[in-house]
Amino acid sequence: MTPSDATPARVAAIDVARAVAVIGVVVNHSIDGMVGAGLIGDGHPLERLNAALYVFRMPALALLLGLFIPRSVARRGVAGYLAHRGAVLVWLYLLWFALQSSIESLTSDYKNLERPWGAIVRVWEPFAHLWFLPFLLVASAVLAVLQPWRGRARQVLAGGGLVLVGVLLWGWDRNVVGLTGLSLLAFAAVGSMLGLARLGGWMQRSAAGWAAAGVAAGAVFLALLQLGPVPGTLPEDVGYLTRAVSALAAAAGTLALLAVAVLLSRSAPVAAFLAAIGRRTLPVYLAHVVIVAGVRVALGAVGVDQPVVIVVVAVLAGVGLPFAAAVFADGRPWASWLFDLPEPLRRRLPRPRARQPLPAPEPNTVAAANAVAPQSGPLRAVRRVQPEN
Repeated sequence: MTPSDATPARVAAIDVARAVAVIGVVVNHSIDGMVGAGLIGDGHPLERLNAALYVFRMPALALLLGLFIPRSVARRGVAGYLAHRGAVLVWLYLLWFALQSSIESLTSDYKNLERPWGAIVRVWEPFAHLWFLPFLLVASAVLAVLQPWRGRARQVLAGGGLVLVGVLLWGWDRNVVGLTGLSLLAFAAVGSMLGLARLGGWMQRSAAGWAAAGVAAGAVFLALLQLGPVPGTLPEDVGYLTRAVSALAAAAGTLALLAVAVLLSRSAPVAAFLAAIGRRTLPVYLAHVVIVAGVRVALGAVGVDQPVVIVVVAVLAGVGLPFAAAVFADGRPWASWLFDLPEPLRRRLPRPRARQPLPAPEPNTVAAANAVAPQSGPLRAVRRVQPEN
């Protein structure tokens, strides 16, 4: 068993990073809606912020999700993991495809774009943000089979190969289930090779070191931004040099995001607040698009057209309402099916393997990091484990 397979204690900074990444997604889609509605145009500060966020917010989310795959595969085995992962993601994709298609068709007269009712049966054509669920299924299957976190040879061949594939596919997009966002395989692979224990240990280290890393990464990102990087998840026909520059910019932005998460986690109240959101990123991701669109339309109807006000209210609602719904649904089988597999279907899946005794912690584990960095305060691990994601 490698350190990445071990079950690490919870590290607040990882959950905070997930929260920051998903809040960035909500901000992006809130600003997108205003651009589509003509409330802001090219060159507006919010539009420029949106373009910058687009470069790295989904790569960061993919890397953070990749962290959880090695432990989940170790617990369930490849077949059990793929059965569980596939069932959950297929259920959520079909459910939210139907829900969002229905809502958008009903509200076509009030939105930027119309959605015909016939689109509800074209499930092979993902729309809006729902493409990410099929991508997760593809990434989970590829990583579970290749397991690039096991051994140096696999890291070089499988992990390095997936990073190269991700760069080559940067900006390549087909509006077909599973063929959108494949550039993110690079970041998911890196996340799986880092693993929860290793990254958790690193994130417990000196705040000053992370601040320096964040400043350096931010400076690199801003410099690369001048070269015109493009998001890897939007169709862009660009040359290989631009793809490489874009991937480097996304990596720099992701490192800066991790540094911000570490620094935010040094405050216990902030860490507790954001970590709670980070543990429920999937509900926020699934439900926020409909909510932020509704907020924009509602505010416009009462005469509110200030972009900053719309963004703030839309983000608060787009994060807060799904979070509250997820908390309410926990432990209520009649409601939890909105964000998870219904219990009758879950009972049919293979059960996880019995937990094996964990090896003695190695220097890069969370336990060792706590031993050498007791000053971490709110970053110190608590006696719970990261949930599967």
